[in-house]
Amino acid sequence: MATENWLLRGTDGRGPAGAQYKTFSAELNLGVKATAGLIERVADACRRLADAGWGELMNCHGLDISASSLAEELVKPLDVDRTLPGFEDFAVEGTRGIEPAQPALSLLFHAFASPAVVSFPKGGRNEPLNAFPTPAEIEAVENYVFGVRPPSMEDLFVRTGGVHLAIVVFAVEYRPGIDTVHRKHADMCFARCGVARVGTKEAQYLPAARGYLPFVEEHPNEIGVLPCRYAPYIAALLPGSKGGHGPMRFLEEDSKPVAASGRRTRDAGAPLPPPALQARSVSDANRSFWIPVHKLFDGQECIRDREIKVRLSANHVNEKIRRAHLFFGANGHQSGWSEPDISKSPFIFSEGIAEFSKDPNFGNWHLTPTPHSPMIQPAEYHGKPLTFRVPETTDDTPWTIYQSSLNLKLKASGARAAPEYLHVRHVIDKSGKETDLNGSKDLLKTIEKGGYHARHYLDFAGDGWIDVECAELALEIPRRLPAYSIVATPDFYPAVNQTDLMKWTEQSVPPVLLSILWPENPGKPEALSDQRYAANLELLGAGFDPNDDTMTAIVGDLGSGTGRIARLLRSTGGRATTLPDAAAGVFAPGWDVSYDRTQEADPTDTGIGLAPGTTFLNTYGLGSPFVEDTKLCAALSSFWPAVAPDITRTFGPGRGYATATPLTDDLIGVDGSTPWDGIKGPVVDWSKKVIEYPSLAYGDYVEIALKKGFNINVIGQISKEEYVARTIAMARVYAAVGATSRIDKAKWSVLSFRHAERADPDLQAALHATLRDVQWPYLYRFVMFRHDGKTIEDKKKFDKVFVPFDFLVLLFVDPSIVLHQLEDGSWKIHELRR
Repeated sequence: MATENWLLRGTDGRGPAGAQYKTFSAELNLGVKATAGLIERVADACRRLADAGWGELMNCHGLDISASSLAEELVKPLDVDRTLPGFEDFAVEGTRGIEPAQPALSLLFHAFASPAVVSFPKGGRNEPLNAFPTPAEIEAVENYVFGVRPPSMEDLFVRTGGVHLAIVVFAVEYRPGIDTVHRKHADMCFARCGVARVGTKEAQYLPAARGYLPFVEEHPNEIGVLPCRYAPYIAALLPGSKGGHGPMRFLEEDSKPVAASGRRTRDAGAPLPPPALQARSVSDANRSFWIPVHKLFDGQECIRDREIKVRLSANHVNEKIRRAHLFFGANGHQSGWSEPDISKSPFIFSEGIAEFSKDPNFGNWHLTPTPHSPMIQPAEYHGKPLTFRVPETTDDTPWTIYQSSLNLKLKASGARAAPEYLHVRHVIDKSGKETDLNGSKDLLKTIEKGGYHARHYLDFAGDGWIDVECAELALEIPRRLPAYSIVATPDFYPAVNQTDLMKWTEQSVPPVLLSILWPENPGKPEALSDQRYAANLELLGAGFDPNDDTMTAIVGDLGSGTGRIARLLRSTGGRATTLPDAAAGVFAPGWDVSYDRTQEADPTDTGIGLAPGTTFLNTYGLGSPFVEDTKLCAALSSFWPAVAPDITRTFGPGRGYATATPLTDDLIGVDGSTPWDGIKGPVVDWSKKVIEYPSLAYGDYVEIALKKGFNINVIGQISKEEYVARTIAMARVYAAVGATSRIDKAKWSVLSFRHAERADPDLQAALHATLRDVQWPYLYRFVMFRHDGKTIEDKKKFDKVFVPFDFLVLLFVDPSIVLHQLEDGSWKIHELRR
């Protein structure tokens, strides 16, 4: 039937057009009464926005959003003006205000949902729009797209060609074309895993950006939580489709041979990844992905001849403290607590992590972390401080001391069943008196000896699942699949996604610099969306399938990616993303998630053969509290290929890993500014030719978090262009001084790093001597020094590290060249052409 062609995308991705219009429009008119509820919500939004510039903006495309019959107006053909700012990446095939079942081809939805649409033409110039749609109004238009011509269940079965269907919960975002799965035009992106983020203040919604950032205006030491939006869809189980519905960053079959043990083999001398992280030799073309087909929402307009009710529930857990005590008990240490206590709050808890927003302006199913100020808090149990007895550390114990954290060792497979690091520096004695070990010169000896009771701290991160119910469709589609929900640490660089770093590494970095940037272990940056592991199998209420390894993949909807390429523009980065491409992958164990592994078992219980264990994602393997992990991971930056603060130059050198993406002098306080994390960087004593550093062992992010000492505003403003420019500039510096291996890089430290100033006399001398031009926006001034790892002790300043130096090296660096001042004062040019 010709009038049903809207349900089946053609091979070119076009919706109905041309000669089909009259019949199609007539068919739609028959349904206007049936969709009166949806159209009224859309009309209310249009009326509110019309006089704020939206009326004039949409009139430029031939769409009158104040029309008395908005339903008819929204389905007429339009002459879309794609030269207007924000509409360059609107799908080429989009010709109407609303294209049934196709949000990306619906002009009104694009205008409402795209963060690029922020202005309207007036008087020959573009003026800022005076108001923007709320998330609830965007959702109303989205629902109308799917409800203007609701399909029957039979329609959906035909459209999907008889493949298996289920009701599936997705984290969702409408994105500019450059950030979509197919990278052809702006479109919806979906993942069965969402990443919300904790903070100290309520979510800070930015109407123009159609999203959130963690910055709290006028309160630089507060951090806004980042919500994640979820929605249920009828979805089809399909193999991956490169260039189509995805997944994003389509993974081909691993070319590395697989040894008999199941481990990938590598070149001689290169370390193997942990067994728990061995990649499967399976292409995404041979994996199964749940692909969205039709959105579900309440009412009669969603499925023809049905009135449905959709219910989502949010379930989360934080069990870090419980896991730590299980670890102690399993390894023979009496920590002070066991069952049944460790199965109670706060050893394990679900309250106060995240819930769906009740603000009507946010619409449905915005999962919002609960703000906590400060974002970590002392744990209490039965009205008293919750502590644990710190174990003694020897060479044979299943725990060790790293800096001043208790490091619970991983499994033989590399997986973690308990937090990697525990904070152990706040002692509670029998009388309840608290002592801060950071004031003791014997800090490390005290921790190593153990025997005292250290205070536990709560963070409010966690993981869980978003469940769905729709009883009215249970006969046709009885299978319901929850989303995996991660409530993660704050995003210190919300403008820089992990995938941005990956794309840049693969597409732009000269091959000769790759090994300088990222050591073989753990390797190049990876986003969580590129991982192919099951969701947390210990969340028994979620019922996650151990064979379902595509939870974090980002996909498009059914039929996406078949259209023509629109004009793609650079993403502005004006909002944070909550899909897994912005989160870090799982390595050592991870920044946003960790991983564990099930035990080998005989699935038939015959005792004949063992099936290998299954690796799965979790958050209980991260530090307790998470800031304990944050400091240590950020202090090993070049070991840590993640978009995260690089604090290596704040602390004394000698940890084996060098600076990768340096923070400027003002951010770490060496120029007299307030450091972003409250810890002032190095100070030079020119008379003694030594540099005084804070000791990493005494740097306490728990104390800083308790005092709300993090200034996320100053560090979080860094753009992805600035981030990658700093990263490649650092790599070029190492190449210029001949430090190309991890070991050699660790022998060099950054004493000073900042943007170069045109009036700098040293820079003018360098330019005059070399007769070279530079890229001013990304020109940096480095002062480096080489050291042999030796330090000088000062008993009066036991929390400091003193590093001697012989001479300093001055370099001016942009992404193309290095101007290197030699010991005799002359300048040398370093360029890489490979």
